[in-house]
Amino acid sequence: MQGVQIKGTRDGLVIMLNPARTFDELKESLLRQLEQARDFFKGARVTFYNGQTEIPAEHREELLRIVARYGLIYTDNITYPYAGRPAERSSTATPSSAICYKHQQVLSPIPPEPAVLPEMAEPALLLNRSLRAGQAVKTERHLVITGDVHPGAQVSAGGSIVVLGHLAGRAAAGLYGDRTTVVVAGRLAPVALSIAGISATPPTKTLVAAKAVLEGDKIVYRSFYR
Repeated sequence: MQGVQIKGTRDGLVIMLNPARTFDELKESLLRQLEQARDFFKGARVTFYNGQTEIPAEHREELLRIVARYGLIYTDNITYPYAGRPAERSSTATPSSAICYKHQQVLSPIPPEPAVLPEMAEPALLLNRSLRAGQAVKTERHLVITGDVHPGAQVSAGGSIVVLGHLAGRAAAGLYGDRTTVVVAGRLAPVALSIAGISATPPTKTLVAAKAVLEGDKIVYRSFYR
């Protein structure tokens, strides 16, 4: 297997990293393939797959910067089954098992959503971390981030966006036209914000415990408690 292979799935792209190669070889292979397909993958959702070897944090951050440079959007909504031959699988693996990287953790496949959610509940993606410049997350659900969204980072959701920390990057809620979605943050100071395709004028100062809502054809900022 070469250093890097880019596989397409119905959910997005999976960048398969050969754990037998050095990180410099993996970077070179990834950069070469992305450069050859410049603009072809732009806007695609992507995740990393590295077999059963954990990606060191500093390597993962560098990989995220590389894919962001070519316009790819990192997501943790893509799972990929272990692709090795049966003899290569660990004794505990089963044909249906899957391992993918999500925030430096080895995960089992995301279980299917229940047919019936509890009353008034709606599905959401929970991200227990902050996003740095060059990083992006996109989901078709609501998005909840327990950390900060730093300048240069981007978050997009089909539903609402809730950031418990400081939202200072770009945020786009209601990607598919839902005008009832909102953007909420503990400290709200985005460089760009939109709801259902309508762009807002960024606030002139950081708003504490605030939300952005769509009223008519204009986005307004309110206290979270209103």
